[in-house]
Amino acid sequence: MKTCPMCDGSLKREDRMTVYTYKNHTKEIVQSGEYCVVCGEGFLSSKDLKASQKEIADFKRGVDHLLTTDEVRAIRKKLKLTQEKASVLFGGGVRAFHKYETGENAQSRPLDILLKLMDIGKVSVDDLQRIG
Repeated sequence: MKTCPMCDGSLKREDRMTVYTYKNHTKEIVQSGEYCVVCGEGFLSSKDLKASQKEIADFKRGVDHLLTTDEVRAIRKKLKLTQEKASVLFGGGVRAFHKYETGENAQSRPLDILLKLMDIGKVSVDDLQRIG
């Protein structure tokens, strides 16, 4: 059994409700990890953090009035673009859209607005290719 590096208590693998705060907004999410049964300290692996990354990213995007990870993906697919082609068309690097869609990075407000305009048909891929 693993022991807590803080108090030498035993660690137990479990899911706990964790409160995240961002710009005076809060959200509870389930966070898996190793938690000390004595002091309550939590230890999260990179796998644990990755599992909650998208939910936290979407919470922050909601607060900032940006498209969620799934909305970015849906618009990209609606436009019939691969992640790579979208990254070339909009800029941001080869893996930009992968990062937007997994919650690793948030898209900029200007890109968010452009995606929303493209989603409602005000701007097309052809328009971007002509001026880009």
